[in-house]
Amino acid sequence: MKKLILSLCLLFFIATSFSQKKYTIVVPKDYNKELTYPLFIVFHGGNGNMKDMMSWWKSERLSSEFVVAYMEASTLDNTPNRWGWRDLQKERKNIKQYYTEIKEYYGIQEDQVYVGGFSLGAKMSIDLALNQAIPVHGLISLNHGGGTTKFFNDDNVKAAKENGVRAVLISGEKDYRYQKETDKIKALFNAHHFQYKFIENIGVGHRTPDNFSVQLDEYLDFIVN
Repeated sequence: MKKLILSLCLLFFIATSFSQKKYTIVVPKDYNKELTYPLFIVFHGGNGNMKDMMSWWKSERLSSEFVVAYMEASTLDNTPNRWGWRDLQKERKNIKQYYTEIKEYYGIQEDQVYVGGFSLGAKMSIDLALNQAIPVHGLISLNHGGGTTKFFNDDNVKAAKENGVRAVLISGEKDYRYQKETDKIKALFNAHHFQYKFIENIGVGHRTPDNFSVQLDEYLDFIVN
């Protein structure tokens, strides 16, 4: 009986892993297929999914001006639908494919591509902005988690600066990753006079601040040239 249960669980795990749609597109309220729009890509945190992000990573400006792509990782953290950006090499390849598909179906301004995410999704955002697997021009990092990657180095930060990339770094005052990770990113950005804005949410830990949707438009104002 135990073997049967384990077998069924394994089959469910495999079926779930291969049945998920990996991105959802939300177009502006007055979308016109004859026009082109800036693209904003959103990445969830570890043990998360794109549905969660769609519920709160939104704002008036995103809804009216941007094509928004909510993307989902390919590594299953927990059944039935909790994912994490664990295999970055695989995820970069997937994101590049998704970006190509999105351009085929929607009018995208390729010089106006932005990314943002929470925790591991914030790490994914910074990684993409520095390795330029897709042409990222600005990023919003909320409570960066999961460390940094080999692309987080002097040369790539300098190159991103020269390309006009801007960043917004946000951390909760009580986020346990604040000093270990966000401060490390700030230090390298400061060393190269990188254009970024830092926001500390007082009294907040490793979570989304209550007024994030209102603040999001201010962050967009900073990163959109």
